[in-house]
Formats: sequence, structure tokens, C-alpha cells
Amino acid sequence: MQIITAFIGRFHPLLVHLPIGILFLAFIFEFLSVFPKYRKLRKSIQPALLLGALFSIASAGSGYFLSLEGGYENELLTLHRNSGIATAVFASLFYFLHKNAVNFFRDKRKRKMARMLLFILLIVLLSFTGHLGGSLTHGEDYLFDFNSETQDSNAGPSLGITSLTDIDSAILYLDIIEPILKARCYGCHSSKKQKGQLRLDQAPFIKKGGKHGVVIAVGKIPDSSALFSRLMLPLEAEHHMPPEQKAQPSSAEIALVQAWIEDGASFEKRVGVYGQTAKIKTYIGAMLSQANRQSIIPIQGTSPASASAIAALKDKGILVISVGSESNYLSVSFVNAKSASDSDLELLLPLQDQLLWLNLSRTRISAEGLKTIGKLANLTQLNLDYTAVKDDALQSLAPLSKLTSLNLVGTEIGDQGVSHLATLKKLEKIFLYKTQVTPMGIKQLSGKLPLADIDTGGYQLPSLATDTIIFKGPR
Repeated sequence: MQIITAFIGRFHPLLVHLPIGILFLAFIFEFLSVFPKYRKLRKSIQPALLLGALFSIASAGSGYFLSLEGGYENELLTLHRNSGIATAVFASLFYFLHKNAVNFFRDKRKRKMARMLLFILLIVLLSFTGHLGGSLTHGEDYLFDFNSETQDSNAGPSLGITSLTDIDSAILYLDIIEPILKARCYGCHSSKKQKGQLRLDQAPFIKKGGKHGVVIAVGKIPDSSALFSRLMLPLEAEHHMPPEQKAQPSSAEIALVQAWIEDGASFEKRVGVYGQTAKIKTYIGAMLSQANRQSIIPIQGTSPASASAIAALKDKGILVISVGSESNYLSVSFVNAKSASDSDLELLLPLQDQLLWLNLSRTRISAEGLKTIGKLANLTQLNLDYTAVKDDALQSLAPLSKLTSLNLVGTEIGDQGVSHLATLKKLEKIFLYKTQVTPMGIKQLSGKLPLADIDTGGYQLPSLATDTIIFKGPR
């Protein structure tokens, strides 16, 4: 029986749109039939009301069965369910009243007014019910909150673990994994929004999984758990999580999720009792270091950027977003514009007062492009990983006196190149993994920038089955 009700419930997303469309159409027919030209539409109103009422009943019934599966915010679910039932009842009664209106209102004018009033009440109730359904699916603020999505797409996570002092006594899930999920996953999988009917904001929901099944396969290799395997998919893969336009987890964060699942995904276990405690503490240390270096938006404000300048960048597929909901400062990412050239960087110059964060990862930027970057005086974060920049090109960054973070991972930069960074006294973090910089070069750079954290990477992640998977997109 449970299988049958669950099967019926799965039809709710299909059925729910039918009464909305049909009843709205009936309302339009009622309104238009007032005019002589459209009086023939009157014959279509009652059949439309009947169909709308029947589909309202079917929608309410299937919605009830779907609600039995759980995974929704209870108060909002109850309100949506009750309003859905009320809509079905009201639509059915309205059909009966409309069909027998002449028995209730002898006066033709009063009859028309009564029908129109009831129609308006029905449309209001229908709209309210639909809005509640949208809130269940997309989040309570989905209709008017335009900032959460754009903020999540670029800003680093506020992991909330910067004050963690005793790592051994920390509960791995509560103190480490949960903040990672909050920063990377709650935007789509929490009480406000449940994409794929999946919530990751509470232990019971994590254990339950979503419409595609469980996300943690306890007792199996981490690759068998969707919560981990989707993190490991290629960035461009359809099912990669988080989506490409969102901030991505670091290698340390992914390794911690893997270690947690590998050990059974306990929600109470402390770090100190894990079999691989030393490795876990290393990853936590790397994550803490990153969390403590989150960039601060300047206190002093700035004027709004030119709308035409932003539009010119967006026309090239370049992502331009605000660094905060009430800030005029901007973040620009070329994540979707890998083919952009040095000439395209000229489009950034009108934004030099507002631009704080710039992501040029895996683009075709060269020494000429860095000369343009050197003119962006307010830049605090610059990502040049896996680009073709050479040693001498870094001289162009000398004017960036406010730069706090520089990512050179996967470039051919060597000792000579990083020596040009010595004048950037505000640098707090320099990423040099997979570069040509030698230990001696790092030592010399540390001497000139003693407050900078030089990250040479090399975190040892275990070999995974997914490492040999080749992703083939649709043809």
C-alpha cells in the first residue's frame, strides 16, 4: 500500500499545474464573456470549472500522499496542504454554484457580480496555495530574494570554525562537516529549499536522502555515496555539486567529507577517536587557515559601477556580481569565459573603483593582460591558477598594494617570478602548488613577506575510483 501511495504522490508535480491553468482560463473566459464579441465563451466556463475542480481534487490527494514521504518544513507543509484542500473544496462548490446560479440569484446583474466575486476569491486562494507550494520547493524567500543566489556563487564560505581550539575533542560532524555543508549545500538543500527533495541541514534528513535515494552508503567506499561522489565529478559535469557557478569546496573540505563517510558518517564521534586522526587534523588545519583569511569588504563605500560597463562584460559571458547585498563592490569571474583574451580585460577598467575580487582561472591571459590587471588598484583577491603567466609578467602586479590573496597554482612561475611579489606587503595568502618555485625561493619570499601564508599544497588525497572516470557530455 505504501508503494502505491508513494507512486501516486510522485504525480503531484505534474497534476498541480493543471488546475492552476484551467481555473485561470475559466476566469479569463468569465471576464471576456461580458463583452458581446466573446459571449460564446460562456459555454466553456462550466466545463473548465468542472475540469479544474476535478484536477484540484486529484492534486490535493496526490499532494497529501507526497507529504507523507517527509523532507519538508512542517509548518509550511501544513499550511500548503490545508490551502490545497480548501482550494479543491472551493472549486467544487463554485462549480455547483455556477451551474445553479439562477436558483440562487434571480436578478441577472447580481448573478454576474456574484460569479465574478467568487472567481476572484478562487484565484486569490489558488495563487496563495501555489505560492506556498513554490516556497516548499524553492525556499520561502524565492520570490523576492535575488541576492542569496548571487552571493553564494562567488563568496567564500563562512564556515564558522575559526574559533575551534581543541581539535581532538571536536565532534567531526557538528564542528566540521556541518559548517562545510552549510557553506556549500544549504543554498539548495535546507529548510528553505529542497532540490531533489533533499535536505542536508539535519542528521535525520541526511540519513533519509532525497528522491534519488540515500546520499550516504554506510559500510561502502565513499565513492558509493552521492554526497561525496558528486563532489568529485568534473566541474562541467551535469551532476557535479555544488553547481559550477557556486563557490567550490577546497581539497581539504572534500577530504574531510570523505574521511567522515569512510568511517561510517557518525554524527556524534569526536576527532580524537578516529583511526586517521592525524590526517583529519591536517585537513582541518588547512581549512581553519583558509577560514581565518576570508577577505573583508572595505568599510568605506564606493559609487555604483557603470551599468553599461557591467553589461559589456556579461555580453562576453563574464560573471559580475556584488560582494554583498548592500555593497557596490564587485566580484568578477571568467569561469564561463575561458576563451577570453587579454583585450577582454580592458573591459574591467571602468570598474577599477568597485572591483575587489577577480577570478581568471584557466583563461588565456598573458603578460599583456597582467599590465591591465595592474591598473585595478582596489583588487584584493586575484586568481591566476592554471594560466600561462610567466615570471616577468608578475612585475605588472606591483601597483596592487591592497592585494591580500594571490593564486598561482598550476602556473610556470618560478623563484624569479615570486621575487616580484616582495613589494605587495598586504599579501596574506599565496598559493604556489604545482609551480616551479623551489624551497629556496619560498624561503626568500617568506623573509620578505613574513606575515604571508605561502601554501605549497601537495595535500595527499587517496586514490579514488572516480579518478579514472572519463566524463562525456551530451552529443
